[in-house]
Amino acid sequence: MLILNRFRPGSKPLQANPSKQFSNTHPCLFLLRHGQIQGHKTKRFIGQTDIPLDETGVAQALFWKNAFSQIRFDRVYSSTLVRCRDTAALICPKKQITVDTRLNEINMGTWDGKPFDHIKTTMPDLFQQRGEQIDAFKPPGGESFNDLYNRTAPFFETLAQNLLSPTLVITHSGVIRVMICRYLGMGPEQLMDVKLGYSHLFLLGNSRVGPK
Repeated sequence: MLILNRFRPGSKPLQANPSKQFSNTHPCLFLLRHGQIQGHKTKRFIGQTDIPLDETGVAQALFWKNAFSQIRFDRVYSSTLVRCRDTAALICPKKQITVDTRLNEINMGTWDGKPFDHIKTTMPDLFQQRGEQIDAFKPPGGESFNDLYNRTAPFFETLAQNLLSPTLVITHSGVIRVMICRYLGMGPEQLMDVKLGYSHLFLLGNSRVGPK
């Protein structure tokens, strides 16, 4: 897969340049992070904790609903978590949404839902280890980002092989980061160099070479 472009809600390029990449026949993948969630101002480890969208998150999804109004998505996929399912339902209210556990966010184990400061104070050694080994570190009872890639990559590999028309995938920052790193040839230790906010869109097209 090749990264063709990236957009944020309200970004001018999407509105000003509805090129063939946004036609109903061009085979491309719309890879979208879910909208903003409730309680987002508290810096926490939010993996598979099921947190709904807030008002801004709803507005972000409705922005994409309007922006995508002329696109007939062949398929729409979502994580099983409510923040993705609700984003998908708001964008495509009349479309059947296929949920897939492989699109779920990284499992943060016993850290899931806990504030960063709490973990940093109570488990300083593990907190530091995570910072030094971001790709391989596993919180107690959880996954590493390498595990996340191994769980997620087969979904995208199959999708790429059968990408014949516009397809929308709504998932999480961790999933997007591990896949974008692979598509760009970045090392797994560069995960956090992939910057994306809530409701950030990546537009991808097929290539003959899969993720490295």
